[in-house]
Amino acid sequence: MAWATTSDVATYTGVTVTAAQVEQAQGVVEIFADVTEDASDDGLISAKNLRLLEQAVAYQAAWITQHPDAFTNQDASSISQDQVSATFAHANAAILAPLAKRCIDRLSWRRNRGLRIRPMHGGPTIPRRM
Repeated sequence: MAWATTSDVATYTGVTVTAAQVEQAQGVVEIFADVTEDASDDGLISAKNLRLLEQAVAYQAAWITQHPDAFTNQDASSISQDQVSATFAHANAAILAPLAKRCIDRLSWRRNRGLRIRPMHGGPTIPRRM
């Protein structure tokens, strides 16, 4: 099942999109989230992560309606024209919607986790602060 529909996009963003644009957005989100629709069909993704993926696809679909060159632009880290310059906020700012990036960054498998180290079988303890 697709993570978002055209009606989800309208609900989250107020923007009307086509089914093709939702499919394009889904493809982009799959690349950045490092997960496919098959994983959700198999029940391997939690409800929270599915909600974040749904929102990411909706925001990306709305964003690509205003950025038709998202699939054909050139990679650049800085642009300057007529004494006006721009620097992208992150490496993929020209192809990934800001709110979609936020949703993807909050996925459980994308967050940093603390590492807890326990001593083995009564061995020396590791101090809490290093």
